[in-house]
Amino acid sequence: MSYLSVSPSLSNLFADLAECLAGVAASSASPGLEVLWGEGSFLLMGEVVLIGAVGYYFVAWLLVGRDRHKADGGPKQEPPTGYSPAALRYLWSIEDCPVGYDDGAFTASVVGLAGKGAVTIEKSGSTFLLHDNGMDGVKLLPDEEIVYRALFHDPSSGVDAPRGRLTLGESGQKLYGTVFRGAIRGLQEMLSARLKRGEDYRKRNGWWVFVGVVSSLFGAGLVGMDPSMLEGRIASNVAESVGDSVLGRGAFGAPIALFFALAVFLLFGSFTLLRRGNMEPALGLGAFGVVLGFGLLVLMRELYTDAGCLRVAAWMLFGYILNVRSANLLKRYSREGRMVQDYIEGLQTYMSGEATRASDQAYGPVMNVEHHDQLLPYAVALGRAGSWSRQFEIQLESRKEAGAPSVGFGGDLAGPEIGETLAVNGEFHEALNLSC
Repeated sequence: MSYLSVSPSLSNLFADLAECLAGVAASSASPGLEVLWGEGSFLLMGEVVLIGAVGYYFVAWLLVGRDRHKADGGPKQEPPTGYSPAALRYLWSIEDCPVGYDDGAFTASVVGLAGKGAVTIEKSGSTFLLHDNGMDGVKLLPDEEIVYRALFHDPSSGVDAPRGRLTLGESGQKLYGTVFRGAIRGLQEMLSARLKRGEDYRKRNGWWVFVGVVSSLFGAGLVGMDPSMLEGRIASNVAESVGDSVLGRGAFGAPIALFFALAVFLLFGSFTLLRRGNMEPALGLGAFGVVLGFGLLVLMRELYTDAGCLRVAAWMLFGYILNVRSANLLKRYSREGRMVQDYIEGLQTYMSGEATRASDQAYGPVMNVEHHDQLLPYAVALGRAGSWSRQFEIQLESRKEAGAPSVGFGGDLAGPEIGETLAVNGEFHEALNLSC
């Protein structure tokens, strides 16, 4: 028998053996692998992608997000040179304020003018007045000077009423509404031009965040397009159009996840603005968020089963929180930004009355009313006005009984309640808002 006659027989034998082995392998394959790569696997694939995004962000934080310039975090007893209360308020609140500027900056700026003696804030009962004291011997920072001149010495405001004393509240709005709005506009433009939403203070590492957002949207899209979750006519049409393509299902489900993220962002943003007292933008964002949320709810009820709707929403919320928190962690401070943030945190610690080291107390400034008035504008800016004034309760009460108020704060502002009154969302803040 020749070699040529044997070869076809061997080929057939090997072919039969290969088919047999393939059948055995298929019958003995792990159920887990079959679920992973077979029908109904998109849920597990999406979960793996979302969990993998956590690992990606951790590696990205180690590479580009870790803060290497952070100081020891001790208290600071004076503000950073060249930064007004409004500037620190802007940098402190910029991360939590979706519109980039909150009205607490204007309140802090006016209180800052009073702290330097250029203006006197007088409270008489429920009425607030601003008195122009002039700039003799007073050194103002650029944004403070813009507010001061807009309030008292801007001839372009078109207001004929005397400007030496401004009344706040609804009556002030009728007389000086354009004056206050012009001062706010000038302050906002100045802070935005100088600080640029903190771009020079924190590097955002946007490309790293972009990769994480895209991957998590794709993972959430796979979860949302799993056959075990879908029901209804719309879902059937979607499933038929994309078939079993992993890329197709992920790309089709990603817009739903993006829609979900937008609704959550608007609702959370409106809550943040409402907490800060910015009523009008808060209500606007909130109303838009409610409309989007209702539309999203209707869509998800059409696409998913009851259990599937809850599971998809949970994973989408997980992806949203992951991206928001990771984007914040990846914003690495520059040297200047780290310095300013250390001052913000240190001032907040100092003005809140938290435990202070004995060495800080021994070599720190004298705790008198002058020191209180000096840092009060920064306490207003950083949300510590009430706790700061409570540390000087005895000194402020003595000043009130002596009838010797400071140059910048008069009338009923001589006592220890001055901090709560001038705080953002306090009586003075509300009166300023009514004046605009």
